[in-house]
Amino acid sequence: MSLQDRDYYRYQRREQSSRGGFLTYLTPVVKWLLFLNVGVFVIQYVCEKILQLPFFVTRISRQGAQLFVEYSEYEKIFALYVPYLKKYFLFSQYVTYQFMHGGFLHLLFNMLALYMFGRYIEYQIGSRPFIKLYLLGGIFAGICHLVFVNAYGTPVVGASGAICTVLAAFAIMNPDTKLMVFLGFIPVIMKARTMVLLYALYTLIMALISDGNVAHLAHLGGLLFGFMYVKNFLGLKKLIGYAPGDIPRDNSFGHFRERARVYRGPEPHEAGPAQTSSNETTGDERLDEILEKMKKYGMHTLTDEDWQYIQKKRSER
Repeated sequence: MSLQDRDYYRYQRREQSSRGGFLTYLTPVVKWLLFLNVGVFVIQYVCEKILQLPFFVTRISRQGAQLFVEYSEYEKIFALYVPYLKKYFLFSQYVTYQFMHGGFLHLLFNMLALYMFGRYIEYQIGSRPFIKLYLLGGIFAGICHLVFVNAYGTPVVGASGAICTVLAAFAIMNPDTKLMVFLGFIPVIMKARTMVLLYALYTLIMALISDGNVAHLAHLGGLLFGFMYVKNFLGLKKLIGYAPGDIPRDNSFGHFRERARVYRGPEPHEAGPAQTSSNETTGDERLDEILEKMKKYGMHTLTDEDWQYIQKKRSER
C-alpha cells in the first residue's frame, strides 16, 4: 500500500461528480455555518426593512443634538445585551449573538474569512472539534468584550470573535502558509504567522485608542482562544478534541469534488517498495513511527526531518 492510499493521508480526493461550483469545496460544518449566518441576516433584513415588524425594528430619534436609540426586542433577546443577560439570565446570548450581523459588509467579510480558513481547519482537526472550537471561541470573545469594555446598554453582534479563533488556529498550525493580503489596494504576500501577528497588533492598538462601535477586544479574545487551543493551554485540546480527517459525509448539496489540505514540506507519492501488511506497517520502523504520528496528530505535526525521511524513502522506490 502506498502512502497515498492511507485514509489519513488523503486530504484531497477527487470524486467523480458532474456537479461543481462553490458548494463542492465546502466542509460540512463550514457550509452550515455559512447558511445559518446568511439565513439569519436575510430574515432580519426582511422582517425589519420590508415587513417592518415591531419586534425587529430599532428606532432612532433625535432631540436637539442628542441621539436616542431604542434597540429592537430582537436585538435585546438574541444579541449580547447585558441588561437582558442579567435580568433574564439569557446566557444563550453568548451563542446567538455570533449569528447576527450589523450590516451586509460585516456579514460579507466574516463569511469570506470563514470560507477561506474554516474549511482548512475543519479538515485538520475534524468536524466535531471544529464546531466546538468555533462556538467556544465566540463565547470567550464575548466574555472578553463584556469584561473589559463598558458596553452595558449596547447590543454586541457578529461572528468576528469566532472567526478570529479560526484565523489564529490556522496561522499557528500552518505558520509558513503564504497568503495574499491587501493593504489598502496593494496586494502583499506574507506568511500566515506574520499576518496574524500584524492583525493582533493592529487590533490591540485600535482597542486602546478607538472608541468606535467595533469590538476590538472581542477580536483579541478570539485570537487568544485560538492560540490557547493549538498550544493546549488549560487542556483545551482535550476538551474540544482533535480528530484530523474526521469529516462526515454530507450529501445535502452533492459530493465534494476536491478536498483542501494544508501541510508543510513536499508531497511524497510512495513510501517505498515495501508492501504493507494487514496492520499497515511498512517494515521500516522509522517510517512506521512517522506514519503513526501523522495518523494520530495530523500532517502539520511532522518535522522537517520527518519529511526528509519520507522523501528519502520515496527516492528509493
